[in-house]
Amino acid sequence: MGSPEVVKIFHYMNMRFLTVIIFSLFLLSCKNEKDIKALKTYNPSENIDQIIESEKAQKLFDEGSDYYEKSDYASAKVSFNKSFEIEKSPIALNALGILEFTKYNYRKSLKYFSQGRNLDKFYWPLYLNEARSYEKLTEFDNAEYILLKLKELCDSDYWIAYADFYLAIIYFNDKQGCEKVYEYLEKSKSITSDSDLRADYLKVKNIVDKNCDE
Repeated sequence: MGSPEVVKIFHYMNMRFLTVIIFSLFLLSCKNEKDIKALKTYNPSENIDQIIESEKAQKLFDEGSDYYEKSDYASAKVSFNKSFEIEKSPIALNALGILEFTKYNYRKSLKYFSQGRNLDKFYWPLYLNEARSYEKLTEFDNAEYILLKLKELCDSDYWIAYADFYLAIIYFNDKQGCEKVYEYLEKSKSITSDSDLRADYLKVKNIVDKNCDE
């Protein structure tokens, strides 16, 4: 790396990126069929079959999401827990993990994400959010393991590209060398087909370019 101090890329990502990655992923998976079809070019619900089937559980989940958006985290947690009590869904566990992550309780968030993966190993947002929590704790090996596990199990180009993008960031922050970082940025380049994510991808690449020797 060219810079004497490693830049923590995650800290440079704007709120739009954090919303897409950390919160909206589990909301998008609950959109109705019409909404999903509208996401033609870049669809986070691709290869995700999970939905909250119970109407009451879904209502509580939506209630929790509204509380979350208003930063009323105590009420959000109550609603998400009630939703999970009615229907044991990885979507609710993901939301609870995100809630703890938002409050900087990364160890607690890991418990929810891990529990969610044990419940349903095919709910991909859990992997990304778990890796994100490990990154915050600078436990890069654990973050890498989770993302590689996603790639092993998943056949969705979207989620694999997202995992590769996270791997590029982790390898950069873990000082594993510019060549490896660029390799995974190239692998994840397909996320630039989304206009919002393109800006975040380019922001990360710009940071890498500035801190890596040519």
